[in-house]
Amino acid sequence: MKIGIVDDELDMRTQLEAYVRRYGAEAGLRLQTACFPSGDALLASAEEGFDILIFDVDMPGRSGLETAREIRARDERVTILFVTNMAQYAINGYEVEAVDYVIKPIGYYDFSMKLRRAIKRARQNRPMVLVVDTLGGPVRLEVSQILYVEVMGHYLSYETKTGSFRVRGTMKEHEPELKKHGFARSHKSYVVNLANTENIQAGELTVCGRSVPLGRAYKDSFLAAYMQYLRG
Repeated sequence: MKIGIVDDELDMRTQLEAYVRRYGAEAGLRLQTACFPSGDALLASAEEGFDILIFDVDMPGRSGLETAREIRARDERVTILFVTNMAQYAINGYEVEAVDYVIKPIGYYDFSMKLRRAIKRARQNRPMVLVVDTLGGPVRLEVSQILYVEVMGHYLSYETKTGSFRVRGTMKEHEPELKKHGFARSHKSYVVNLANTENIQAGELTVCGRSVPLGRAYKDSFLAAYMQYLRG
């Protein structure tokens, strides 16, 4: 998990980074850190892919809250944790969906409790990913981007919003894992992502604008799976 620390005080950045590393060692987690002396430095950096960002609220120039607003506009998934001198500043964190805040001076116990909560939120926000062994090598596919999987001869084709990925194997081998991630069989040659299913007709589905057959033998089980998905 990747954690960014944004604070204008070197001593505070050093302390927070040490706390993160200590927590990672105690919890058996691989926590990578990157530190920034200001919000502007973070925004100008080429660093990306943060799971958690820890902001000092009150910094010279662009404040932590102002920086968090810009980050949130770009990234809906990143988890934000604030550090502040005064508790009344923390209420402003709600507008950027901050998970919590820590009051200075910061003790390790209090920080570790807040960091644990932030890590839990970050895990929930992470996109589900499937690693598939394509003809060109292993590829990580976000589950939300997969439309359906189609049998094509002795291969499977993972059809996504951005392209197709051909995989060796059978539907029997892949279907159990796909079902865990919200897929259901609509036809002997198709397993469909329920989250991307838009319309259901007599013998056909619409999946992000594409037509997929709905076989008679699979209709009842597919509809049951779809209704269960809609109920959450």
